[in-house]
Amino acid sequence: MKTIFVTGGTGNNGKPILETLAQTDFSVKALLRDPSKAVVQAANIRYIQGDMDDVASLEKALEDVHSAFLVTAYSESFPLQHKRFIEAAKKVGVKHIVQLSGIGADPKAEILTAKWLGEAEQHLMSSGLNWTILRAGSFTNNFFANAESIAKEGIIAAPYGPSGEAPLSIIDNRDIGAVAAKILTEAEDHKDKIYHLTGNTHLNYKQIAGLFTKVLNKTITYQSVTDLDAKNELLQWQVPELVADSLVELWASIRNSKTPPPITDDVERILGRKPKTFEQFIRDHSKTFS
Repeated sequence: MKTIFVTGGTGNNGKPILETLAQTDFSVKALLRDPSKAVVQAANIRYIQGDMDDVASLEKALEDVHSAFLVTAYSESFPLQHKRFIEAAKKVGVKHIVQLSGIGADPKAEILTAKWLGEAEQHLMSSGLNWTILRAGSFTNNFFANAESIAKEGIIAAPYGPSGEAPLSIIDNRDIGAVAAKILTEAEDHKDKIYHLTGNTHLNYKQIAGLFTKVLNKTITYQSVTDLDAKNELLQWQVPELVADSLVELWASIRNSKTPPPITDDVERILGRKPKTFEQFIRDHSKTFS
């Protein structure tokens, strides 16, 4: 039986993949720095101790793997981490890598986020391995960072301008997990393809606040914050300054863009169903936001 490998097993995207793969008969290995922190437990999932910065541990963990899902935490070093992982995978005979990227990825982009994503993609596409790239829109799970202020103050704060009307293409992390799991188990059908994963409609923060109001049955208001205040909050969370600056740059590009991000039907074509709605996301996590 072909073995599937998953990075980020406790994260926003790795965890939903493991939850989906737990319902299959595939043999699964998942990389964790500390396997004792594993969240998804199933008979077909085995956790392997390793680190994305430790090439030897990657090579050992990737032995006998057919297809692998690659995601790393957002930082200035993630293109290098992707490069190391891809080289280790190629050395030990992995056949196919499914890489999580983002809409707008371009190694020649002036925006750092898009540039880093594009560089990571280039490492994979030039590797000689079979690959599939998932360029995702904004994540629903990002809104968990607002959970406390939504629950206690009725406020959803973000640096998207005074009216919060900048359009976003938002994808439920569970849909990313379902898409990635399907591709990992049917890798040959998705060789050398790029998919753009989004919800089925644009949403802005004013509309998002309205959906929270509807589902939670209490008034939730969008509150604009400045880039500087948002950056300072990131720095308080120990986010490196270059990474914080790259996010400020990204927010500004979204606010100022004259072209809304794409909305695609890739999720529906791959899964045979429509993507989950943002309203469903709130309903499914209403206790968190209450």
